[in-house]
Amino acid sequence: MANEMRFIEVERKCLSYEELDAKMRGLEFPQLSSLLNSRTTKVGDTAASLLIERGICNELVDAMLNGCFTSKKGKIRALNVLNSFGCSCPRSHEGYKLFVLDRDADVVVSALFGLVFLQDLGNLTYIRQAMAKAEAGSTKIEFYNLAIQALKEGNPFIYSPHFHDRRDVWGIDKNRFGHRVGSFNRREG
Repeated sequence: MANEMRFIEVERKCLSYEELDAKMRGLEFPQLSSLLNSRTTKVGDTAASLLIERGICNELVDAMLNGCFTSKKGKIRALNVLNSFGCSCPRSHEGYKLFVLDRDADVVVSALFGLVFLQDLGNLTYIRQAMAKAEAGSTKIEFYNLAIQALKEGNPFIYSPHFHDRRDVWGIDKNRFGHRVGSFNRREG
């Protein structure tokens, strides 16, 4: 399997997305999760897509907690996979809380997205603690404040105003935010 993964990394430029998907489809979770760290967009994103398709959630959180994602791209891909499950992953907050302390602002922004859209006011304390550890004047402070405001006001779209929960994975209040939940192709009547 290690040789197979090395081939995927080295020969990726010769493979189409379809060929890469077919080759990677036989990989198990440990191999796919390690490929999230790939510098190559085609490889890393294909691994993420396969993990989403398989509905792998708790194992992903375990991999996060065990430090398996070492690159910025790997962490963001792991968070994107976790975000695709929305509220259905009961342990997702563990992964978000870990990465909300990351040194990279882009990783923190992705982790905060999950904490905000979980809509759990208990996350306020944790976000404030993470903010207290951030370097004064950093862009992370701005995002921590925005996340706090979104949670306090019960409006996750304050944090991410252009997000549309197309598959309704976050369990957002449809009475308040119905135009931001579900299919874009609603029939008007």
